[in-house]
Parts: sequence; C-alpha cells; structure tokens
Amino acid sequence: MRRRHSSPVAFELMPDTPRIRLMVVGSEPLIVVRGDDLDPEILRADALRFHRRYSNWGRFGLSAFGAADNAEVDILCETRMERFEVVIVFARPNLEDLGIEVVPTFRRPHLTLAHTDLDTLVAALLTCDHRRVMNPHHGPGSH
Repeated sequence: MRRRHSSPVAFELMPDTPRIRLMVVGSEPLIVVRGDDLDPEILRADALRFHRRYSNWGRFGLSAFGAADNAEVDILCETRMERFEVVIVFARPNLEDLGIEVVPTFRRPHLTLAHTDLDTLVAALLTCDHRRVMNPHHGPGSH
C-alpha cells in the first residue's frame, strides 16, 4: 500500500487585503503597543490610508505591535518604535471589549487594530484604558 504525501497548501491572498498570519491571538493577556500619542487626526488619517490600501478587507485598521510583558514592550521601544517619543500601551481584552479586532498581520509581532467603522475605531482607541509610556530609546544618544 502506497502512502500518500500531502502536498503543501498554498495560501492565496485576496487582492487588496492584508496578510493575516495563520495563528490565533491567544487568550493570555497580550499587551498592544502603538507609537503615537493618540492624536485623533493621526489615527483617522492612518486608518483611512489602511482602508484605501486594503479595500477588499472591509475594515479600517491601525498598526500596532504585540508584547507578552513589559520587557517585550521595552524591546519594541528600542527596535521598532525608537522614532516615537511616547508609546501607548493597551491590554488586548480592553480593546476587544470595545469591539476592536486585534488581528495578527504581516510579520510577528505586528498586529492590526481593526473595525468596520472608522468613527467607532477612533473613538474606541481614544476612550480605551491605556498607559502612556515615555520611550527611553527615543532620540539621539539613546542607544
């Protein structure tokens, strides 16, 4: 009897949709980090730009990064967010309680904070409980 070997399955992306990683964001408390000071105009402009770029996905989105703990937040500040003087740290459950999808997109640890309605996304981020953290790795001479 011959054994059948499975061939690799190609993952096809729909045009104009972000690459969603084939993993589930676990139930452990994930820390979500954004590199800005929650300026509503910047949030709105970024979410509109995302929606234009990934129009077939049907969501407005904002980039963020996931971290398991404060040590990983510090690593993100040093390696991915050094250009930001301030980072905003959310607990994933707080975002989800407000209807924001936390979607693992592109390369780890990138996440997209998504909602089908632009105003709801921006308002939820502005009202969501968060910590404002000064980035110790920002600016000249910080490395």
